[in-house]
Amino acid sequence: IKKIEKDTNATRKLRHYLILLTRLLAFIALVFAFAQPYIPLEDSETEQHDNITAIYLDNSYSMSAKGTNGDLLNQSKETIRNIVDQSVDGQKFILVSNNLTGIEHRIITKSELLDRLETLSLSPIHRHFSNPLNSIKAHLDNKSFLGSRQYIALSDFQSINFDDTELKNDTLGVYLPLKVSPQLKKNLYIDSVWFDNPFQRINQNNTLNVRVNNTSVDPITNAELNLEIGKLKRQTLIDVPAEGAEIVKLNYTDKEKGIKSAIVEIKDDQLYFDDIFYFSYEVKNSLKVKIVTGQQSTEYPNLVFSTDDFYKVENINLDQLQINELKQADLVVLNGLQTFSSGLSSSLVQYVKSGGNICIIPGDNIDLNSYNNFLKSVDLPLIKGVLDQNLRIGKIYSNQMFFRGMFDKSVDNITMPPLKRVYSTSLYTASNFNSLVDLENKSPLFVYHGGNLGVSCFYTALNEDFNDFSKYALFSSLLLRTGEVSQSQNQLELTIGGDKSYKLKSSENQDSPVELRSESISFIPELSSNGVFDEISVRLAEDNEDIKAGNYEIIRDNNNLGYLSLNYDRKESLLNYYSTASINEYFEKNGILNVNSKEIIDFNDIEKLSVEKPNEYWRILLILALVFFLMEMMIVLFWKV
Repeated sequence: IKKIEKDTNATRKLRHYLILLTRLLAFIALVFAFAQPYIPLEDSETEQHDNITAIYLDNSYSMSAKGTNGDLLNQSKETIRNIVDQSVDGQKFILVSNNLTGIEHRIITKSELLDRLETLSLSPIHRHFSNPLNSIKAHLDNKSFLGSRQYIALSDFQSINFDDTELKNDTLGVYLPLKVSPQLKKNLYIDSVWFDNPFQRINQNNTLNVRVNNTSVDPITNAELNLEIGKLKRQTLIDVPAEGAEIVKLNYTDKEKGIKSAIVEIKDDQLYFDDIFYFSYEVKNSLKVKIVTGQQSTEYPNLVFSTDDFYKVENINLDQLQINELKQADLVVLNGLQTFSSGLSSSLVQYVKSGGNICIIPGDNIDLNSYNNFLKSVDLPLIKGVLDQNLRIGKIYSNQMFFRGMFDKSVDNITMPPLKRVYSTSLYTASNFNSLVDLENKSPLFVYHGGNLGVSCFYTALNEDFNDFSKYALFSSLLLRTGEVSQSQNQLELTIGGDKSYKLKSSENQDSPVELRSESISFIPELSSNGVFDEISVRLAEDNEDIKAGNYEIIRDNNNLGYLSLNYDRKESLLNYYSTASINEYFEKNGILNVNSKEIIDFNDIEKLSVEKPNEYWRILLILALVFFLMEMMIVLFWKV
């Protein structure tokens, strides 16, 4: 009996120890599971061996499109919050947007990421898809981060985001592109605006052309289009064909002179950033023409300009000309000069290089050397001598910008009596001009500078013994259009990030900066000089998230020089997207195979989203805890003493 009792006590004690051991192991596994441990790499001495989740959130304006649950940007933010909720405690993050500022590359915690997520908003900055991911990789490589990396990208993946730039493969990382898609793939936006007549005058009818594009497969009817220029307001309803464009003509008259800032807007219920188009232009009530007369000048230029009271004409003899008076004129007509003194030549060159305009009408007995020295200084064809030959007009280049709005249709030729005498010309390597009217022997009769100088020249004299060209309507039309062109009408607008520039007359103080100022912000744009004009450029403004589309005052030395209108690039207005298959092909093309792209349509997809987290062990520990509890129950139920 004693032996049996001794064996029974030993068995009972062993049973108790086993129950205690399984219970302790179960609780230890539970504790470690909630602690979410990880195993660092061998020889780890710093936290640089942790794993990190790098997130790129596309916050361009195309992400303002409506998804099934709000706009795409907020849908993406909700997806990121779900990813953060799934992550382990102590997980490190990087969150970058299209802004790509230095602070965005900081390694942050969960709470810091959620705080920063709240402050992210739509930005006009457009990035190619490879830019932010390459930027993150370069930053981590620079910090010698040796842990595993997970790259998560949330975007609508527009086709324009993918180009030939290389996406660098991070061999330490895995890639999870998450595509968000708009509910309706349609957009109505204003592409551009322009005038039929490039020069605007008081009490003259203006025809403004507005091109509206429709990306939808369905036609749009009765879309509301509004124009606002100061107190002037116009409204109309338009129909735009499916996947097409409609050019709307708006007619109005400017009653007052000055620089006009304008807004044209189309009402759309999808994307909004491209619904408003800003532009500005100048209206003059007069133009100052100074006619410098020589000994053999004629009265015809004065008679031509006198037919229109828009031109304020002053005739002055060459001997009485004060050089500093040139700056007061919008156009200087050199009428019948026989020679150019060195002083006059240098002053005229300086005048045109500062933004002035001159029109040359040679005399009938010119000094070839002085004339050719001046013509060469302004890049126009040289004069060889008088050609005594009856020549007709051979070709009018009506497609040139000079003639825009002058003819109802393209005109290549015109019926005119032959010209008895003209000046023959010769070209040279540095010549830079556009021939606007040619004779039948293909030599130029009237040319305009092909670059930035406002210089034009007739290659004939106007004296009656030379020819009767001054009595023809073509001469009057060319001279009046030269006056209109001298108004120096500038760009109606610039695209933020575009290559075009806005020209200003050169300032005496070249070091004086230019400021662009609106009601909300002001900034100093890039300013360069080509020797003729100071040019304002906003090609680098694309990287400044604070710069918005709008009408800006041009301020220099506390003086308002006019208005410059800025608009967002319309690249993202075209709703063409990559599919998940195309996204995978893009990664594969760049040698990246560890990719798992997914599409996020609604909140159900967000909730189902499971993000791989490397070096996680809490699931294993939780399973072990359940196994130990099960072993304890088995011992209690089936091991009877």
